[in-house]
Amino acid sequence: MKNIYKILIPVLALLFSWQVYALTLSSPTDLALDVFPSSPRAGASFTVSTKSFSFDMVRAKFTWFLDGKNITSGVGLREQSFQAGKIGSEMNIRVSVISADGISYEAGAKITISDVDFIIRPLTYTPSFYRGSALATPGSITEIIAVPHLFFGGERLRAQNLIYEWSIDDKLFRNQSGGGKNKFSIKLADVGNSDYIVTLRVSTLDGEISAQKSVRLKTTMPEILFYETNALTGLKSMALNSFLGRAGDSFSILAEPFYFDLGSLVRAKFNWNANGTAAAPNAKNPLLLELAAPDNTDSQTAFSLKIEDRQALFQQAEALINISATK
Repeated sequence: MKNIYKILIPVLALLFSWQVYALTLSSPTDLALDVFPSSPRAGASFTVSTKSFSFDMVRAKFTWFLDGKNITSGVGLREQSFQAGKIGSEMNIRVSVISADGISYEAGAKITISDVDFIIRPLTYTPSFYRGSALATPGSITEIIAVPHLFFGGERLRAQNLIYEWSIDDKLFRNQSGGGKNKFSIKLADVGNSDYIVTLRVSTLDGEISAQKSVRLKTTMPEILFYETNALTGLKSMALNSFLGRAGDSFSILAEPFYFDLGSLVRAKFNWNANGTAAAPNAKNPLLLELAAPDNTDSQTAFSLKIEDRQALFQQAEALINISATK
């Protein structure tokens, strides 16, 4: 009997020792965190989720910490939402888990709040008085300049030291990606009603700090608008569908070709018609219509202008203006 006790005591001691060790065992692969979105912007909400195949997450108790402060806990609380701080700030998130078996697990993530601004420059024509933005049209070129806001240790990282990965509709443009390449240029397809999702991931060389942003580029069609202009008073900024003048007076109408690709506008042909008959364009400025109304009689003429780049299917537009003069 004494021999039996001698055998049981070492065995029990061994079992007890193994159980104590198991309570403190936690491999880094046992618990992982997933941050979505991976690069939250300042003030935006984001979610941190836990992943594990080592224990039953439904029955485990989770305790969440933000910058060392206990913020919430509960059974099965496998994800938690946070609000990002200001740009450049760091958020240290940690989760402590005790499984139903009493085993402890822990994981953490340090999130640096970053962002990227885009300056979008469609290389299309707008008149100097126009206060709006140029718009992209089929067959035109658009430039996007990225202004990254990435930080390390409270210091802003230089744009030229970062890695830029540009893609369109999830296709990486390798020739425009790389170190310091914060400018992206795309020639849009000569197809009507098209749109593109341009995505940039900008990061440090080691990939530890990053930000990602997408923008939708949607094309519109070129258009022609007419304006009254005068050599003395200048251009009136109200667009016209029709114009009424006085018999015997002279007046000028200027056509402005909005959103034409700059290269297409150089190649374009300008075709004027008056009541359906071809009219010669102004030799000095093919966009300018200079008219003199007949004396002592009413008159009315429908003028139309077609601007067309024959090398680009959708780089064209046509517009009509009715011009009348009364006694």
